[in-house]
Amino acid sequence: MMQITDIVRRTIIQFCAEFIENPYLCYTEHGQHALFYTKLYNALPPEQRHTTWQGHKVCVAQKEYPTAGDLGKPHRQHWDIAVIKAPAESIPIECSGYDYLKLAAVVEFGMNEPAEHLKHDIERLCHPEANLIQGFIVHLYRLSKPGALFSNRDWSSNSTRILTLEDLAELSTGKTVEIYYGMAGSTGEHKLGVWRIQRGKISLPK
Repeated sequence: MMQITDIVRRTIIQFCAEFIENPYLCYTEHGQHALFYTKLYNALPPEQRHTTWQGHKVCVAQKEYPTAGDLGKPHRQHWDIAVIKAPAESIPIECSGYDYLKLAAVVEFGMNEPAEHLKHDIERLCHPEANLIQGFIVHLYRLSKPGALFSNRDWSSNSTRILTLEDLAELSTGKTVEIYYGMAGSTGEHKLGVWRIQRGKISLPK
């Protein structure tokens, strides 16, 4: 039986490859959350899609699942996509355990987001109280020609906010989080593709 983190990783790679080929399947990043959730749920073998918590059937794939703590912020936040560890187990707390189940994996998304967004995701996923086994980041760019954007959600291919692979490598140095960097667009000014970055090293996903 394939480990659930391997299923998440494989689904991310497939999702990113499809994004490069068809970057306008979803208008917004939130649409991409929903599309990825569907792909991940379908990728899970039926016997791995659910677990049981205190007599209730629970789907292991969750959207907007809450963080276990405030992670250094004023209050708890939510993960884009979380995968509950099976069998279900709560962290030691006094309140409702369903809100604090241990997580096998978390996936955070960013499309045309600045460096601050990526840094924030890395900080949260690597926080000692993040309550997860493996964190993933999907950092995507969807670019159009300057002055003739296909969508107002696109960035110009000349934008100075675009991070390079080397930028991400530097941000990931010493971090266990896996970052998948996808570049889509038809302007010819940037190399298109998907790359994996972890602990400062850049590679092609397999």
